[in-house]
Amino acid sequence: MFSFTYQFSRQVLGGWIFVIVIGSLSIWLANYWLGASTALELRKTSIERLSLYEATLLGELDKYRYLPFVLSGNEDVKELLTTFQDDTYFANKVSQSLAETNNKAEANVLYIMDKKGNTLASSNWQDETSFVGHNYSFRPYFQDAIEGREGRFFAIGTISGIPGFFMSHPVYEDSSIIGAAVVKVNLTPLQQQWNDGGENVFITDGNGVIFLASKKDWLYKSLRPIPSKQLQKLHQIRQYGASNFDILGTNHVSVAGDLATEIEGNRYLETKQDIANTDWKIHYLVSVSPITENQRTIVAIGIGVIVTLLVLALFIRERRQKVISTRRALEAEKMEDMNRQLEIEIEERRRTEKELRAAQDGLVQAGKLAALGQMSAAIAYEINQPIAAIQNDVSNCVTYLKDENDQELNSSLTEISSLTEKMGMITAQLKNFARKSSMKIRPIDVVKAINRAGHLMQPVLKARSVHLEISTAPEAMLISGDEIRLEQVFVNLYRNAVDAMKFIKDEKIISINAFVIDNQVNVTVSDTGTGLEDHVLNKLYDPFFTTKSNSESLGLGLSITYGIIKDLKGEIQASNNPDGGACFVLSFPRHIEK
Repeated sequence: MFSFTYQFSRQVLGGWIFVIVIGSLSIWLANYWLGASTALELRKTSIERLSLYEATLLGELDKYRYLPFVLSGNEDVKELLTTFQDDTYFANKVSQSLAETNNKAEANVLYIMDKKGNTLASSNWQDETSFVGHNYSFRPYFQDAIEGREGRFFAIGTISGIPGFFMSHPVYEDSSIIGAAVVKVNLTPLQQQWNDGGENVFITDGNGVIFLASKKDWLYKSLRPIPSKQLQKLHQIRQYGASNFDILGTNHVSVAGDLATEIEGNRYLETKQDIANTDWKIHYLVSVSPITENQRTIVAIGIGVIVTLLVLALFIRERRQKVISTRRALEAEKMEDMNRQLEIEIEERRRTEKELRAAQDGLVQAGKLAALGQMSAAIAYEINQPIAAIQNDVSNCVTYLKDENDQELNSSLTEISSLTEKMGMITAQLKNFARKSSMKIRPIDVVKAINRAGHLMQPVLKARSVHLEISTAPEAMLISGDEIRLEQVFVNLYRNAVDAMKFIKDEKIISINAFVIDNQVNVTVSDTGTGLEDHVLNKLYDPFFTTKSNSESLGLGLSITYGIIKDLKGEIQASNNPDGGACFVLSFPRHIEK
């Protein structure tokens, strides 16, 4: 006994250890997978955001790229650079024109420089920080323009102290360069947008210097040490003013199988890409906190699951014997309940079968009434026409009677009689179709049922612009059955065909072909509608299955049709025509008179 208990305890302990080891391994794998997938999603989002920010930056710059070129062709600008360099009045006139242009262009500053780099006119000529009179020959954008190229340069303004992007274009006079036209674009609002959006974005130049950033503390810091020769050049052209180019402290650490960048104690996934036509790089930083939060969550869930499983195992072990005995008692009780329930269900099924047989005739009748209800609008329209004509003829009869015009009176009364006969024919068809079937089996003519169903559906066919083509064999086609029910079969098929061609713009045709093969009477009903999908063919005759909306159909038409055909010992098959549209083939045993 002791040996068995000891062995059992060892098995239980081994099972728990196995569960803990497998659970821990699962937690580690789930933790790693979730972290890696989260990092991948963050990378994808970062690439999309980078493309957006790059497009926004280039779009902002391209808005003003045309201005230097346009200014370089201005005749007043050329005259200022060639004839009126020392004329203050003319220079002020050009400056005022630049200011008016800039009010519409909404750049930072527009200005004109001569060949020596002196600013002769500027849109900010009346401001304290006016560029007029200052020499910018040391700027690379001026040197590019004087050498015949478009200049593009980012720098901090030496007068205003406002950073901006400078674009220049040479001014020509008889193929000679006489000066440069320059536009300065202030990119500070763009940085503010990044900051307001809570994004971590910055742009570096070819030296690794951050000159645009969502965080002001990062501006004009460098990602790497700048060689002394390059540093001297930066101070010479005063690109970033008196910046010291401190190194932005970064460190790379592994996070969820990815490499994260640590800046000022915060960890980010860094994504960067080159900006077209520049030596700039745009950097996008996204915090790794979603990764760590997801990993903490999965670890907590995993530990909770393992603890729950262990507690549950202890509980199950303690209650095992009691549960087994209780289960046996419950199973015996359930068996008794199941036997009683089975007897009740058998009795209920017998009663349901009786009710079903009684309801079947009612369902067929309801199907006919539903068909009449759906056709009511077209039938009402068909009857309203003779009613309106009768009203008009009655009014004319009164007039003819007063005028003692017997000939016209007789003609109107004859027309009224004809119209009432027409209405009587319509109502007689409806009454005959609506009456309950006698269910007496006798020889019936299939062609007659086809034609009578066509007459009954004529108002609907006319309203929907549907043409009915009936082709029948010359010999008699008799089957054993009930005439009213057979008419309902064809009415249901006609209705379905009309609905299938509801949205067809081409010619709408229902084709009926009746013929005899051996001892079988076959009827094909086809249309030029949308046809039947494969999944519809499998459920076509199921009760309440319909491809129409609930307001258009209850899904009983084809189910009733199928039941009637089976009662008449017939068969029905549905398929699609090669040229489009649905096709139903009906087969009945032929009645041969003895």
